Amino acid sequence: MAAAREIQSESHRANALSRLADKLPELLSEALAAARQIQDESYRAKALSSLADKLPPELLSEAVAAAREIQSESSCADALSSLADKLSQIQKTPLFDHWRETLHILSVHTRPNLLNDINALTPVIFTLGDEQAVKDIASAIQDVSRWWG
Repeated sequence: MAAAREIQSESHRANALSRLADKLPELLSEALAAARQIQDESYRAKALSSLADKLPPELLSEAVAAAREIQSESSCADALSSLADKLSQIQKTPLFDHWRETLHILSVHTRPNLLNDINALTPVIFTLGDEQAVKDIASAIQDVSRWWG
């Protein structure tokens, strides 16, 4: 992990963190901390995204906080979308707080990104609102698409 932190290229550092997380799951907390230190937001989002599926529930809040710190809307949304499947595994009360804050961030996305975001967030939507919520969102998308069409 110390060697990965020393890599000057943030792109290569993000790749190294991802590979370390695959091989050494006991270092996930350190890998997440190292990912947060990456200055380039697109590489930080890439590192967070690559760590997302490996993170245990106790590190999810920290990962979401790191994703929210990203100022670039598209990079932030990418990182949050990558965390969505894992977020569906936490309790509903903290999940709802993350959901509310995530929706605010995603609200500034473009139309093509909206559909990708909803697709990525479907596990969270299902966890919070069950099958009916997913159906309601699909229906709303169809209604709005008629307006855009």
